[in-house]
Amino acid sequence: MPAVMTETKSRSATLPRVLIVDDEPDLRELISDLLPRHLQCQVSTASSIAEARAVIAAGPIEVLVADLNLPDGDGLSLLTALHDRQPSSTGIIMTGQPSVGGAINALRGGAVDFIPKPFTAEQIIDRIRNAVDLQAEFARRERRLDRLHDAVGRLNRSRKMISKKVDLLCNDLIGAYDELSKQMEVVRYEEGFRKHIAKADDLEQFLCHAMDWMLRQIGYANVAVYLSSDDGAFQLGAYMKYTIVGDPAITDVIKRVIVPMASKAGIIRIDAKDLADRMTPAELARFKGQDIIAANCTYLGESLASLVFFRDSRSPFTDDDAPLLKQIAPIFAVELASIVREADDEADEAEGQTPFDKADFDGDTKEPEDKPRKRKTDPADWWKRGETPPF
Repeated sequence: MPAVMTETKSRSATLPRVLIVDDEPDLRELISDLLPRHLQCQVSTASSIAEARAVIAAGPIEVLVADLNLPDGDGLSLLTALHDRQPSSTGIIMTGQPSVGGAINALRGGAVDFIPKPFTAEQIIDRIRNAVDLQAEFARRERRLDRLHDAVGRLNRSRKMISKKVDLLCNDLIGAYDELSKQMEVVRYEEGFRKHIAKADDLEQFLCHAMDWMLRQIGYANVAVYLSSDDGAFQLGAYMKYTIVGDPAITDVIKRVIVPMASKAGIIRIDAKDLADRMTPAELARFKGQDIIAANCTYLGESLASLVFFRDSRSPFTDDDAPLLKQIAPIFAVELASIVREADDEADEAEGQTPFDKADFDGDTKEPEDKPRKRKTDPADWWKRGETPPF
């Protein structure tokens, strides 16, 4: 029994609801009795605008059948109120004073039919059946439109989410590309420096080539290269003048003040203000208005050299110059260690050599005369030859 009641209640809830509004009780009763016999629907009635509005406010109404002239107002106003609450609803207007103008106004007001009084039972039932069918079609269209709006909304949300993910992916790719470009730039600089200094035959030419390459990258500057000696102290290995002569007063200050700073920090970028706390007024006067950059070159944890560059602060070093020196400093140290080691090996070999070590296989023990080896001219040796920089 409870199951039957539930099924009846569920089926009743799906039936179209028809509201009959007329001030004639007999007409309301007639239509209320006829409709359930010929059409599966629920019927409600009202005798005035006020009663009808109360029924409309209480629950959904699919079809409204209202008299045009009611005691408290125009029946068309009910159709407007119903459409505001339920856009898919339909309405039929009845009137005992039919006219073309009244029919046009009813249709313009949203009615789907206009029926004059008196009418037969078949006429009113057919008209209401048509209105119910139209309302069902309107409701289906409205549901399809709602589903379409919902689908479009989901698509838009998905599109926005995908767009955000694509933006994040693009940003990640851009970041990865930038990072890769930087790494490639690092490799390019390192390989360029290695190839440039690999042509050097000895320490002197190595220093020439190294300074030549570095000045091509950071521009004209005064350069001082300090090399570590056996006792760990730094000695001046090379100096190139751009604007300031490398006299002992200058090179001694660099050795005592700037080189220790570079050895401790690895790479430094300082100006006159930074030097004021570390130099005496006399020393500071020699570096007045100078922009300084220096790098410590280490090999297996040991400081082998310091590279010091300085020039007028009106042409300061760029933000890329310090990272560049830091980047090539280890390469400089490795190559320096290799050249020093080769020089030591050659010295040891020469020290243990006898006149017969150079004899040929014919038994000729005559010691060959030493012939001076002619070194090829290299563009990077312009500094040693006292020439104008080629760049």
